[in-house]
Amino acid sequence: MWLARFIDKARRHSDGTLPADFQGAFCSPMGIDGVFFAHFKLTKEEILPAIEREGSDEAIGLWFSRRPDSGEERIREWNLLAPKIGMPGQPSHRIFAWGLKHLYAGCTDPRVNSGFTAIAWDEGFLDEVCPEGAVRPPDPAMSDSGKPPVGH
Repeated sequence: MWLARFIDKARRHSDGTLPADFQGAFCSPMGIDGVFFAHFKLTKEEILPAIEREGSDEAIGLWFSRRPDSGEERIREWNLLAPKIGMPGQPSHRIFAWGLKHLYAGCTDPRVNSGFTAIAWDEGFLDEVCPEGAVRPPDPAMSDSGKPPVGH
């Protein structure tokens, strides 16, 4: 879910076309890149040269999938975690809250509740990923009472 976006950002960073507002967050340990790196035990010193060396998206994907810390189970776990990044109790919650106040100050849409929905709002495709008026699926980490299960 994040690898393809990261590859595009890395290429733009390398050729000097990554917009200034993306530069500060690029490979930041506090943002989604950092959560991605931590989850897959990656470093920018490992992935950036791989992106240059491997070339095509397919070759980079193959390189990534062959890493010991990028197996199917880790990818499945990431795909469950990633949409929650920035939500209360999830990675990067504090930086997301700061970003809503300072970077996305004009956003009053209640659907923007995570890093991914903030990106979708900012880039104009929020209605595609979270149609207005749609009922959001329940968070699997929550019990029927709306509170986290004991021990969670």
